[in-house]
Amino acid sequence: MTEIIMALTISILFGIGIYMILKRDIIKIAIGFNFISHSINLVLVTSGVLTGTLVPILADAMNENGGFIFTDDYANATLAPIITDAAKNSAFTDPLTQALVLTAIVISFATTAVLLTLAYRINEEYGTTDVDELRRLRG
Repeated sequence: MTEIIMALTISILFGIGIYMILKRDIIKIAIGFNFISHSINLVLVTSGVLTGTLVPILADAMNENGGFIFTDDYANATLAPIITDAAKNSAFTDPLTQALVLTAIVISFATTAVLLTLAYRINEEYGTTDVDELRRLRG
């Protein structure tokens, strides 16, 4: 049921973003790009959730000795999290997608700020943010 709700939320956000991009106002286009960016971030976050809420690197309860699950064994060429038998039945989530989405949010914020600054400058210069009217003013 949760997957259906997330799929509907993502598709509604993406649809609103496409609808806003097809408008003639630069500000609405910027807001549309923001909606599409948020829907893509939701896709990435939901793809990273396997079945649970535990982080595979730092889980004290999973290791009988206490401490980290992540122990490198250079002699046996093991450079990955060593998961004990008790941990195999637990559900983990992927932290890489969360880090990617956090980076994407920062980049999206920066590009939105630049786009809105350009829209403000266009409004100051030409007195409008309508794309069709700007095309006519260009000559």
